[in-house]
Amino acid sequence: MDIRLTDIVMQFPGTRALDGVSVDFRSDEVHGLIGENGAGKSTLVNVLGGSLAPSSGQVVIAGQPVRLGSPHGALLHGIAHVSQEGSLVSGLTGAENILLGHEPKIAGLVIRAGALQRQAEALVREWFPRAAIDLARPVGELPMADRKVIEIVRALRGSPKLVILDEPTATLPAREKEQLWQIIRSLPKRGVGVVLISHFLSEIKALSDRITVLRDGRHICTEPGAALSEDQLVELMLRRTGGAQLKSAETTRAARPEVVLSVQGWSAGAVRVPDFRIHAGEIVGLIGLTGAGHFGFARSLHNPAGVQCRALEIGGKPVEPGPPGRMQAAGVALVPDHRMEYALIGEWTLRENLSMVHPQHGSVGAGVLSPRREEAEATRVMRLLNVKAHSSGQLLKELSGGNKQKISIGKWLYGAEGRYRVMIFIEPTEGVDIGAKAEIYAEMRRLAAQGTGILIASSDLLEIESVAHRVIPFAHQRPGPEIRAADFSESTFIAAISGTAA
Repeated sequence: MDIRLTDIVMQFPGTRALDGVSVDFRSDEVHGLIGENGAGKSTLVNVLGGSLAPSSGQVVIAGQPVRLGSPHGALLHGIAHVSQEGSLVSGLTGAENILLGHEPKIAGLVIRAGALQRQAEALVREWFPRAAIDLARPVGELPMADRKVIEIVRALRGSPKLVILDEPTATLPAREKEQLWQIIRSLPKRGVGVVLISHFLSEIKALSDRITVLRDGRHICTEPGAALSEDQLVELMLRRTGGAQLKSAETTRAARPEVVLSVQGWSAGAVRVPDFRIHAGEIVGLIGLTGAGHFGFARSLHNPAGVQCRALEIGGKPVEPGPPGRMQAAGVALVPDHRMEYALIGEWTLRENLSMVHPQHGSVGAGVLSPRREEAEATRVMRLLNVKAHSSGQLLKELSGGNKQKISIGKWLYGAEGRYRVMIFIEPTEGVDIGAKAEIYAEMRRLAAQGTGILIASSDLLEIESVAHRVIPFAHQRPGPEIRAADFSESTFIAAISGTAA
């Protein structure tokens, strides 16, 4: 089945998100779709998936013009959309999520639990016979890769001819990524085309039969995947070379003796950290394999529930570990991973999301909020972070992944510039393209230059190499010897986190 979008225009107030884009998709290929955040990728696939009706242009399926109207309408035409943020219900089992809305029932009223389980298992076996997923468990307890498979199986339930996968591997460790790659490669062989959005250009290159590049809402090119190198893709996306956007000489810092955070004898569950400190203006990276403890340690510094420690000092002052509110008041901020689950609310406006941490900044007294003050501060933060949106009143769910991540960072800057002594970032650029990565790294460096201590826990070793001054590798819930910037390399990092370092 061929699907063609012709001269698609998507006009929002003050912004033309798509400007005459024409591109076709086939059911016998993986079609990579790339571009900077704000280039129009999300808008284009929302048109293709029926979530948005274009301002003008035409959708043609099998030679016939169609009006999709809604995601359900797109499904009726054989198009399914698996979004970047996910849409599973964490409290329901895998089987219940797969058949959500289509449960087998007795007399149309009572769900037949046994039949539901068997049908869900049959769907998984049909599409992914090598997958071993406990569909009786709530999806909130399952690994991220299993959740992605469940989402894809649910999308395939209606036998579509085209599946849109938006950043499907953004939060997965390497082994689980490879498993999902095999699944993606298998779909066109079974008559299901894939539209793949990913900020990992190596992934796009490895999986795509054809690649389409968007820039500033316009179609730049569609070429065979084998015809373009990663450097060429970066140049087409950004109109500039990409290596310098990520790597920077700004990794040296002025010596600052002030310690902004110090812990001794820190125990958070199974994680044990005898001694850790971070100085003003320093960017420290935490790395490790899955379950190594680096993410757990980073999270525990903002929410030390159940933590035991001999000493905790923030800004040179002793602090008793306590709930996030206490740590925030002491000067610790957290930009978490899985932003739509832990940090942002899609149905709120950008202004509402930005003001959620410090709503008092917009107050003129007695709990009365000033729309003018709120708008001025939201606009300031959006300009500072180069958020691409038509206004602060736009709904957050309408933004691209990179711009959502900027809002997740920006809510700690709204009404609080310079307030936080320590900012913790966990997977700070998950689902973010190369252009937005560079802007996020630049903001980290700006904050560090002002004296904030920056802590980054990331599974992206290139990211850590690009921005950190020193790195703490974790293995078996324990930190290892630190790695200084002069010794940074991927091989050094891998040896340190796998326990093979000399």
